[in-house]
Amino acid sequence: MEATDHLKASLVAAIALANTFGSGERQGRAAVPPDEAAIDAVLRLTTNRSGPVDPAGYEAGARVLYDALDGLPDLDRAGALVNELLRETRATPQLTRDEGAPWHLHFGNPDEASGWLAEFATAVAMLLGSDEVERVRRCEATRCDDLFLDSTRNRTQRFCSTACQNRTKVAAHRARSA
Repeated sequence: MEATDHLKASLVAAIALANTFGSGERQGRAAVPPDEAAIDAVLRLTTNRSGPVDPAGYEAGARVLYDALDGLPDLDRAGALVNELLRETRATPQLTRDEGAPWHLHFGNPDEASGWLAEFATAVAMLLGSDEVERVRRCEATRCDDLFLDSTRNRTQRFCSTACQNRTKVAAHRARSA
């Protein structure tokens, strides 16, 4: 998928938001309920805009995104889930720009949770409609349910983070040494 930087950032943020609400375990620990700071960090992946964030406004949509992405490679189910979210959020393309910044595309009001969910659902929809859908993967580490976008050239990324990679390597070393 040839993507603009903004689209790729929206896709990465969509996956991060999905993980925030959908993962039962993250990097070897039980997932904690997201707070305002966690949601704000996800939104900052696409823009420097910030403001009051109510996690409850994002939860249902984020869980739909997680279910859609976690169910891959079942594209029919993922497509149906994302289409429903696109309808619910009334995703409508529009160009926006902050003062001094270039124009960029949004798919809802970026001042509301539904606007962000519309943008993230659109980014996921564009991925599902491309030949790059297999780049979304589940972390192979034990005790981690996170999804990630494999951005490596040779498509060999296995872990969502170096923390998960290191935990897995240490466990393998200990098993060999025992």
